[in-house]
Amino acid sequence: MSDKKKHRGRIQAQGDGLEASENWSQDEPLSAEDGLRLLEKLRSKIPEKEAKIREKEFEKAADLIRRAEENGGIDAKYSQTFKTKGTNHVRVDIEILGGRAFVTLLLIIFVLIWLLN
Repeated sequence: MSDKKKHRGRIQAQGDGLEASENWSQDEPLSAEDGLRLLEKLRSKIPEKEAKIREKEFEKAADLIRRAEENGGIDAKYSQTFKTKGTNHVRVDIEILGGRAFVTLLLIIFVLIWLLN
């Protein structure tokens, strides 16, 4: 039996020597609220200059998370790259490696109640 949690993924900022990420691995789907929190945590932990270069990409990633929440979340094996204009390597990535992510908190509560009954 594997110790891997069902719902897992990462949000990354990469390129020009930068490689930083925020990961999640948990039993329940990641809420959109927690996804936005991880995105902001990533933005705040990289150097300010690097965050400024990727400002539009962070905004696009946040928009993706909000849209995903409105549509019930995103399933595993999903990857989206937001590249800085004019480059192929300076970017922000979102990867859902297992389970589901960016759901509403109400869905998580419903799943937990269903599992407990």
